[in-house]
Parts: sequence; C-alpha cells; structure tokens
Amino acid sequence: MPEPREILTQLLSPAQAGTLDQGGRRIWEAAATALGAILGAAPSAAGLDARLVMPDEITGEFSEPHLVAPIELSTDQEQTALAYLVLPTAPAAHFFDSQADDPSDEEQQTIVLASTVLGQVLQVINVQVLAGSPPGLVYSLDDITANTMPPLLSAMDEPAIVLTLSVEGQKPLPIRLVVPGTFLDVTAGALPELANEPVAPSLSLTEDDIALAEIVDVPSVAAPAPAPAYASAGAGREPEPRPAAPEREPTPISQAPAASRARFTPLAETRTPSAPHPIDLLRGLEMNVTVELGRTELTVAEVLDLGPGSIVELDRIAGEPVDILVNDRVIARGEVVVVDENFGVRVVEVIRRGSSAEEEAS
Repeated sequence: MPEPREILTQLLSPAQAGTLDQGGRRIWEAAATALGAILGAAPSAAGLDARLVMPDEITGEFSEPHLVAPIELSTDQEQTALAYLVLPTAPAAHFFDSQADDPSDEEQQTIVLASTVLGQVLQVINVQVLAGSPPGLVYSLDDITANTMPPLLSAMDEPAIVLTLSVEGQKPLPIRLVVPGTFLDVTAGALPELANEPVAPSLSLTEDDIALAEIVDVPSVAAPAPAPAYASAGAGREPEPRPAAPEREPTPISQAPAASRARFTPLAETRTPSAPHPIDLLRGLEMNVTVELGRTELTVAEVLDLGPGSIVELDRIAGEPVDILVNDRVIARGEVVVVDENFGVRVVEVIRRGSSAEEEAS
C-alpha cells in the first residue's frame, strides 16, 4: 500500500510532496482534535491508501449512494481550487447519528449534520494549521450534494490524487478524498511554517438548534474532515451568499403605495411538544436562524433619498408566508405572530429539496 508522499512525487516536485506530507499530517491531527471534541473521543485513521488517477477513469467507482462535500481553497491572490470529500450515505448517517422520524428524510438530515460537523472541523484546521499562511490560504465547504460524483469526475481535466481511509471511532466511516493537481499545487505553495503547539478547537453547539436538523431538507455549508488522513491521532466558512432575488423593476420611492402599521394576532399558548430524538453527536452547535420578510432593488439615487417616513415596497404580498433560513438556506416558511411582546414565526411549511421548481429557483 503506497504512502501518500510516494504518490505525490508522481505529480509534484519532491519539495512540494514533502510540504504536503507534513501539512497533511497536521491537518489530520487538527481534524481528529475537532472530531474528538464533538464525538467525545478523537478518532484514528485506518486502511490509508493513495493513488494517482485520471478522474474520468474512476466514475464507475461511485455508483452506490454517496454524499459529496466540495472543499474549496482560496487565497488573497484570488487563487481557488476544489477537492471532494466523498462519504457513503448509509455509513455517514450512522456515523453522524441521523435520527430522522421519516426514513426518507435520513439523507437530507445527514447532509445537514455532516455540513455542520465538517464546518466546525474546518474552522479548527484554518486556525490551527493554515493561520499565518503568507498568501492567506483558507479552506471552506461548498454545498454537500447526493450522488453527484460521477458527473463531477467527468468534468475534471487534470490528474488527481485519491486518498481512501476509514475514520475509526465509536462508529467507523469510510471516506474518499479526490484532490486534483491544482488543489495540491496551490496548497503546497501556500502552507505556512507549521508550529508544533496544538490549538484547542473552538466548537459551539446547542441541542435546541441542532434539533432543526430534524426538519431541514436542504444542503447546508461547512467543512471537511481533511484530505491526507495519515497516522492515528489522539488529539487534535462562511456562509454562502444568499440566492439572488428575481429581477424586477424597482418601485420609485415617490410612487410607493400608502402603508399602515402591520397588526399580528398574538400567538396563543400551546402545549410544549414532545422532545425530539436526542442527537448527542452535535450538542451545543450554534446555527444562525433568519426570517426574511421580503426583498427589493433600489437605485443608488433612491437609497440616498431614503429618510424617516420613506416607504420601501418589498417583493412579497401582504399575508404571504415569510422565509425561514438556517445558515442562509431556506428551510421553511411561516407566518409572523406575536409572542408576549416579541415577534415570532409559526412554521407553516417545511421545504423539501427538489419538491418544486419554485424552490430550485429561489
């Protein structure tokens, strides 16, 4: 079974291969530390294998259900590249302790849980390994998708390294990392001088927020259990831009319709619902929840003309449900209510991925 460094020398210079070998070990140590903080014990790596491939030659290896987590690198010099972390769907659901009430929702819940955990892992890698990179190297996680690896491989036009290993903890998780040559080359040239002191991961999770994973069916964002998962380790993002609003002619401020203060029916007290299934894997993780009333477009002149009493017309009809976003992704729609003296939102619809053309457009 070849060592990753041996394979890297087939694609890069010996100096680059050495840098990546050292960096890969540090990345794995940081990832293991982060996973240990979430899982309760740092996992080890087993069965490591590395090989050099042309991507279109291995598309047939991804016929089984799988999740694809794109890992994007970026630098201050506007360099970007993508690598792909591939998780088999069923083992990933077990590893991340997916407990969807409906088995058909398991895949989507696993996507949310994996995105959240990988995002926390990536934060640790950026702080512990990549901090101090001269060109500002940063890793981030793109949308996790299901069963998309074959077309992604078909579109690649450069050699890639495939790392295969099993993350061994209380529950095993086989993973594959497909790393194109460009990703390796940029990383090798951007890694900082690696310090020896481990940095404690900063992980923040709340049980109440992670219960949202019971209803989320849209891929989220966050970051990777890293590429070269080498030796067993005992210790040791960024929200995506919101979808663009549909194009429409802005309504001039001077022509805005008459407006009145909105009145909402107070929310009647209801019995506390039964607690969701416990998801011990992600206790304490925080997710941003936003309610969006509507959007519009204004010219610079109209923005400069805004003042007290100005009316801005939104693109949503009065009484139409508002969007509920988790980490900048629409996961539900609801109606605005009043709870005591605070605004609240009563969920009236949970968004299911692919359920409508409207959802894809939004």
